[in-house]
Amino acid sequence: MKRIIWLVAQFVWLGLCVIAVIEAYRGYRGVSDWQLEEGLGLEMIILSFPTSLLVILAFMATGILLGLFGLALPASSRPEMIATWLCFVVAGYVQWFIVVPNIPRWWRTTRP
Repeated sequence: MKRIIWLVAQFVWLGLCVIAVIEAYRGYRGVSDWQLEEGLGLEMIILSFPTSLLVILAFMATGILLGLFGLALPASSRPEMIATWLCFVVAGYVQWFIVVPNIPRWWRTTRP
């Protein structure tokens, strides 16, 4: 029974992520639709919180490093939106379905 609940939780979480990107993709109105991308970003920040904060920091650090070399992050576009979404999905999935379930085991093995 636990296994079924676990699989349903994964399916629901991934389903919410996919629904968010589909709605954003369908609502995309053209080049540099940053408002839609910010909405998708907020949804993904909520779905993958608190790991999403690390993703945001990585994006910021990448932007700063690129700026040092006179480069910039890519402009808003559908591929860029999906790549950003994928970063949040991977981080959130690893957090919720790999790291968090192993915390009790780690806690038991490290306590004296």
